[in-house]
Amino acid sequence: MIRALLLLGGLAACNPNLPPADAAVSAKARAQGFPVLVPLDPILAEGNRPSRAAAAQLELQGRAGRLTGARIPAPGTGDLEARGRRLRERAAALRAVEI
Repeated sequence: MIRALLLLGGLAACNPNLPPADAAVSAKARAQGFPVLVPLDPILAEGNRPSRAAAAQLELQGRAGRLTGARIPAPGTGDLEARGRRLRERAAALRAVEI
């Protein structure tokens, strides 16, 4: 099956009615010179420079560390069964309200 798809793709690429490649390039593009190559060292050096976001990243990582250590205390109501019953009653009352 894969071979058949590759064969069909190859046959489509061999279409004799395709325009020549030279016709696809405009005369203006042919008249322009080659692009100027620049050294990559200055561009690569900019990648090693610290970004403006580095300070914000450090601050956010510090805040995340403090929040990770924080613990939320358990509710002081005592009886979880009573709390569950109250939550179910409240949910039933909210469901009963007409919208």
